[in-house]
Amino acid sequence: MTMKKACALLLVICLLFSLSGCQKVLRGTDGLIEKAREIIPVADAENIEITYAGLIGDDEDALIWFVSGNEYQAHYYLPMECKIVGKDAYTFEHRHKPIDRGTDIVALQWNGGYAFLVNNPKCTTIRITDILGAHDISIKEGAYPFVYYNELLPSEYYFLDAEGKEIP
Repeated sequence: MTMKKACALLLVICLLFSLSGCQKVLRGTDGLIEKAREIIPVADAENIEITYAGLIGDDEDALIWFVSGNEYQAHYYLPMECKIVGKDAYTFEHRHKPIDRGTDIVALQWNGGYAFLVNNPKCTTIRITDILGAHDISIKEGAYPFVYYNELLPSEYYFLDAEGKEIP
């Protein structure tokens, strides 16, 4: 191999390594919504209303929830997994498809546990049973959409109204 070819090969390898670590940094809620708009599988995504619903995560991994639509449109719930790379800075990893659990309630198995998004004001409590037993998570009035992460995989979970009745 000639010296010229070796230098060219080394340059290509260096370029590939530098590009593999390059990901667009999403800054703030506006950057996250812009990315959500790109990946959300709904018609007219560039014009539909998209709302940041909340973040579940730790020092590195985050599951960020978005809600599309408004009171006159059907909602689509988008959980988007990101890496936290700085203060209010994220890199996109991939999107997830949540499980529809009823009217404006969705769930997602994530990171060894279960993530929930409740956008139904009739739901005031999430009742979860896991290896630690049964426990209730109360949702305060006006806290919708509400996101919650249970670090343990539940064996059962229910969504209850103010009277303690299960929401279908």
